[in-house]
Amino acid sequence: MMAPGHQVVGFTFGLGALTLLPQLEITYDKPFQTVLFFVFVIFGSLLPDIDTPTSRLGSKFWRGLMILFSVALLSYLFAPHYLDMYREQLKVFVLLLLPVLIMIRSHRKMTHSLLFILLLIVYSVLIERIFHIPWFYLSGLIIGVISHLFADYITKRGIPIVYPISRKHVQFLFTFRTGSYIERMIVYSLVIWNVWFLTATIF
Repeated sequence: MMAPGHQVVGFTFGLGALTLLPQLEITYDKPFQTVLFFVFVIFGSLLPDIDTPTSRLGSKFWRGLMILFSVALLSYLFAPHYLDMYREQLKVFVLLLLPVLIMIRSHRKMTHSLLFILLLIVYSVLIERIFHIPWFYLSGLIIGVISHLFADYITKRGIPIVYPISRKHVQFLFTFRTGSYIERMIVYSLVIWNVWFLTATIF
């Protein structure tokens, strides 16, 4: 599925998750928390596709990453006090990024498997305990990744769900081609449903 489609599917999964999280005793009570939750969801919905620097999304990711590292280097050389101010946030950013960099090998491999979700859950638990990042936000990241795998699972190419045990790609019973008319119809339908759901919930 294309990046816009992944974002829409991720947003839809996020809306569904908001109705279930309170039952899991994961609470939120401020609009900003909800917005930040969806930021994590959208990022998670795109995360698996940064597994190759040659892809369209991957190239943007690596370009952005180089800019961030350049800014960090310049800050270290000319304004080190800014790094001290945001030291904890930088630690979280690096720790969240590290497993992705380690797993990058080729497109739709490690980052499109159940193992990636499992490792992400374990890593999120460690992040929560060490840096006290609310699980509410980290769950958004995981939900976004799950939505990405689901969206690719229903395409003709499928995903290697049990990688590295097997490299075989598996698909849903009914599939469609990435970027096809069917994909666009599904995405448009989800957009309409999301708008309806939000409107009915708010009003």
